[in-house]
Amino acid sequence: MKNYENKMQMYYEMQSCALTNTAQQGDDMFRRIRSSLPPDRPRRVVLLGIGSSFHSARLAESEFRAISGLPVSCLTPEAALCVLSEFSENTPVIAVSQSGTSTNTLFAIREISRTGAPVFAVTQGLDSPIAGEAGTVVPMYIPWETAGPKTMGVMASVCSLLLIASSLSEKQDAWEELKADMTKEAGAMAENLPVVRDWVLSLAQPLSRETAWMVTGQRAASAAAGECALKLTETVRRTAVSYELEEAVHGPCASFIARPALMCLSLPWEDEKRPEALCGACEAKGGHAYRIGLTKGAPGTDGMRVELTYGTRRLSLLQLLLPAQAVSAWIPPRMGIDLDRKEDDPFSAVLAGHLEP
Repeated sequence: MKNYENKMQMYYEMQSCALTNTAQQGDDMFRRIRSSLPPDRPRRVVLLGIGSSFHSARLAESEFRAISGLPVSCLTPEAALCVLSEFSENTPVIAVSQSGTSTNTLFAIREISRTGAPVFAVTQGLDSPIAGEAGTVVPMYIPWETAGPKTMGVMASVCSLLLIASSLSEKQDAWEELKADMTKEAGAMAENLPVVRDWVLSLAQPLSRETAWMVTGQRAASAAAGECALKLTETVRRTAVSYELEEAVHGPCASFIARPALMCLSLPWEDEKRPEALCGACEAKGGHAYRIGLTKGAPGTDGMRVELTYGTRRLSLLQLLLPAQAVSAWIPPRMGIDLDRKEDDPFSAVLAGHLEP
């Protein structure tokens, strides 16, 4: 690999391809979904996933609702099994699993299928068990990620979910609008990727010494915070938890006495005073606050702050994922962690239901 210490670094720098590829290759899939839809408009839609797939669904949830014009719920497989009586022929379920091998998700869609609910699968595993159970399979238009926690897969999952949303929309030009937005967002992401990488490398020393992380975001940004915390836990192998800003200021911020690192994700159209106050509280206790924001101008950095450009408000949340992904790709080698070597204890297979390849 050219100048890469691990494969995750290579996948990180290919992020924008997920948006570009979906925009360029999704026409046929859009037409297939449109032609297969039942005549009656769905009552609501359920997005289903676990781990990064669940966070992908959360990242897509708000815009899925806006594009499709339908009520949308985002559930884990276990939560879905608790409300089986709410599923029917009028409740499409979209299961997200990059590998298509999650036994948790597989078991849930088998039970859901018995209610008559139509099942879609968003996956790269076109011959996988989950694809086999689904009535319609929506592929991810990215190369297979063979090592390291998934990065491109998250982007591709969100794009594929929104492709389905445009298929469900009553607007005839919904997909054309979304394609244009994906292309624009891919261009903004291509600008951000090297800036974020260099920012993380400039802070490699403090980042490699952090012993605990809190990741927070306000409203829609809280969906990105969940995925960022998961990536950090998987890679730097330190405790990382995510909170919506409202929840963080009502108790968890007391943990700042232990000097955790705070990664604060903010959106320029939301209140900025409270996130900044939380960062100040962290720093007052001797912790580090890494501020992640968005701007319509060129991306830039200032100490522990990075501001990223975005193409459209609709897909801007995807830019907030980049700093945690860059930390996940470049900091573990400085901590003696080999991301290309998968080490799982036997009990992990029992707890997780499966081990991703």
